[in-house]
Amino acid sequence: MAGVNPVRDQRQGDPSRRSAAPAWWKGPQWQAQRLRQPGWVLLPLRLFLGVTYTYASLQKLANPDFFTSGSPASVQHQMQSVAPTSPIGPLVQLSLHAGAAVGLVIALGELAVGLGALLGLKTRLAAAGGAVLALSFFLTVSWSTSPYYYGADIVFLFAWTPFISIGAAEVMALDGWIAGRPPASARGRVPAPRAEARRRSRRAVLTTGLLAVLLGGLTAGLGRLLRGSRPAGQGADGAAAGGPTSGPSRSRPTSGGSSGPHATSGPHSRSGTRAPAGMTRVSAVDALPVGQASQFHDPATGSPAWVVRTGQRSFAGFSAVCTHAGCTVGFDANSQEFVCPCHGGTYSATTGKVLGGPPPAPLAAIPVQIADGQVYVR
Repeated sequence: MAGVNPVRDQRQGDPSRRSAAPAWWKGPQWQAQRLRQPGWVLLPLRLFLGVTYTYASLQKLANPDFFTSGSPASVQHQMQSVAPTSPIGPLVQLSLHAGAAVGLVIALGELAVGLGALLGLKTRLAAAGGAVLALSFFLTVSWSTSPYYYGADIVFLFAWTPFISIGAAEVMALDGWIAGRPPASARGRVPAPRAEARRRSRRAVLTTGLLAVLLGGLTAGLGRLLRGSRPAGQGADGAAAGGPTSGPSRSRPTSGGSSGPHATSGPHSRSGTRAPAGMTRVSAVDALPVGQASQFHDPATGSPAWVVRTGQRSFAGFSAVCTHAGCTVGFDANSQEFVCPCHGGTYSATTGKVLGGPPPAPLAAIPVQIADGQVYVR
């Protein structure tokens, strides 16, 4: 028959005559099965946790206000605010004696946890550290959050649990590369000679040292970059989620002063053109219509703040630093509320009280005084 060549057809059917597949390719079924292994399934979560904790740490280290006790964005302010409501309040009060040191330990701990998760370096230990940090944040910063699921710290706590159990599962992890271990399929067949074990130990020490130097330089560079780009007076976590808590500020409302947070143009007016003692001008009365607000920087702390005209003859001043995670709140003229862009917290623009969301305390009040058609704050 035309076109039939038994010899050719036999050769084509011979498996030895077929072109061999690449060594790395084991078929789509094997590849799909590999991607269903726990290490690959959990890889996106691991990378998210690593990036989040590293970013939170760098923001703390790059923000000098986080370590300055007099700043509303400091770790000391945060601990002072959460101590009365936290179930571990006595421990928080004790930590106030070394607030800056505690803040540094938290920041460096977050950095170690984040890098460990990202690089797959001591992943189980990093996950355990991340869970401990998340638990401490939940018992302090997020304890008063209602309902509880508004707080991210409890979510981070449970997100670390799979990695405490299985680590990185040798997926994109440095642990196996540093130790020079053979693949899991060949492990246990041929024991490594003693000389080879010593060589691997030296390589592990050298590699770990080089990684520490490189990561330290990277941290310093990113910290300097973040410090230069952070808006003045912004909280330590900027617009990031509170998920590990990253330098929130928790300012308490201040009381006292004859003018208090509210002021009217009647009994508080003064003659002359000089500013009242200890006061700073922030706006002209005529420049601020009723129901509108003007932003300024609190002269006492340098942090952003708002002055609101609540009536024809009344004004109110408040810190713009959210008491939940240190973000800068905005003013909504339609609802007469301050709104936090980070976690949706809302405050009354006339009293500073919490109206909704996770903030545990009202905005800090700033005394306002009116004199000669000008608005002053203390």
